[in-house]
Amino acid sequence: MERSITPRKILFYALLIFGVALVGGVIRFAQRKTIQSVARRTECYLRSDFFSHLQTLSASYYNRVQTGDLMARATSDMNAVRMMLSSSISFTLDAIVFFGFALIIMLNIDVTLTLYALLPYPVLAVLIRELGTRIHKSHEKIQEGFSDMNTAVQENLTGVRVVKAYTLEDAQKTRFQEFNEIFVRRNRRQIRLMAFFFPVFSFLPGIGGVVLLWLGGVRVVDGRITLGDFVSFSAYLTMLIRPMIMLGFVVNSFERGAASMKRIARILDEKPDIVDNESVNRGIQTIQGAIELRHLNFTYQDGTHVLKDINLKIEPGMTVAIVGPTGCGKTTLVNLIPRIYKADPGTIFVDGVDIQDIPLNVLRSHIGVVSQEPYLFADFLRSNIAFGDEDAGEIKIRGAAHAADLLEQIEEFPDGLETFLGERGITISGGQKQRTALARAILVNPRILILDDAFASVDTHTEDTILARLRGIMANRTTLIISHRISTVKAADLIIVLNDGEIVERGTHEELIARKGIYAGIHERQLLQEELEGL
Repeated sequence: MERSITPRKILFYALLIFGVALVGGVIRFAQRKTIQSVARRTECYLRSDFFSHLQTLSASYYNRVQTGDLMARATSDMNAVRMMLSSSISFTLDAIVFFGFALIIMLNIDVTLTLYALLPYPVLAVLIRELGTRIHKSHEKIQEGFSDMNTAVQENLTGVRVVKAYTLEDAQKTRFQEFNEIFVRRNRRQIRLMAFFFPVFSFLPGIGGVVLLWLGGVRVVDGRITLGDFVSFSAYLTMLIRPMIMLGFVVNSFERGAASMKRIARILDEKPDIVDNESVNRGIQTIQGAIELRHLNFTYQDGTHVLKDINLKIEPGMTVAIVGPTGCGKTTLVNLIPRIYKADPGTIFVDGVDIQDIPLNVLRSHIGVVSQEPYLFADFLRSNIAFGDEDAGEIKIRGAAHAADLLEQIEEFPDGLETFLGERGITISGGQKQRTALARAILVNPRILILDDAFASVDTHTEDTILARLRGIMANRTTLIISHRISTVKAADLIIVLNDGEIVERGTHEELIARKGIYAGIHERQLLQEELEGL
């Protein structure tokens, strides 16, 4: 019976093709939207976990890593992981669908011919494995170069005033250009790698076409397959080339993402040196401020022995001053109390409890530290003072600023507490930075207040004003003061003198002056210096 072709049938098949294309488009849209959304959400979670993990790492870790390297892993490497999740999954699904669909039909036409046409594909598998290995190593080198370049930028932006002061702009540009050239060279190597492999992915399947032309032609002549089957088989064999090209993109994206994930995982695998141990007493929620050091010794990881057999007992509410030459261990000593560095068990006690048995968040939340080089954030002055207590009200913030002798100057600023400080507080003076940091420490009302050369950037008159205002505050808390100025420490309840990591003198100002030792010598030199400056 002869089949007739009518306009209605043509319209039906045309609509059918349109419908299949439309459904395919909708499915692909949903697929891409879902995969991209999942990839973005995964990147968001991974970046949050990465940042959260950085917050848990100890200070000693940041002494040996570069900020630029961490920034590179948090940005460029994260982006590579996202690309791996999105494009790799999407291209892989497309390749599987195309390859599987074409292969099934080819096998249905002629199994033997299909096997011959697929002969080049085992070679492709070996090449793909080689490509993946080389891209992985290449991308790791590229990211290392990006980290070096990122570090160079970060250091120059942070230290731009030093660079300009020494007119080293040209030298720094040359240094950055070297990092930049290395980064470009490593990228070019990967480009050459991909430029070689992608044509191979197209060429090898083409060999299958040559095999098909020869063996398929013979089969058509022998009548084992029809000319229509031969044409169809050729078309479906051509369809296999697209999945191979997609596979090249997948390997590239996957290996780059895997290399970046490996770099991120190295950071995530880092364990903090200082954590709550199993013996920690969760019932401790506050401290009174008594401090006792028993045979305390401390050595840095590089083998530098800093503190030697330190014994010291401080009652709650006492003010203890620590003086001594540069490098004698003063800052290290006070950093051990809030566990910035790790001391041996049984050497430091707060309220009679080993600090390793006090929950870390409880210990640190009751200790306020003001260092010689305070760090201020690129935020408003109000936010910097209230950094430790974001819910602090206007009265509390202004009270802390007054105690630090900063309130009068704040009121002279056009924007007052809403003054934007810029990066590292660049818009205010060094003395104002220190007083802002002091106000920040006072605001949280710590039981232990550590002032590590906190008055180094203010004049003696301002220092006297601040100390006078602090006396009422310091009377209710344990205060540790490190200073090179005798005028800062002479009113302390106890003064200890460190020399070469050991306590060599201790007593009140009057007792140490009468002893005529190291402390008395420092005092005499400073008195003489003041007399000379007054001439």
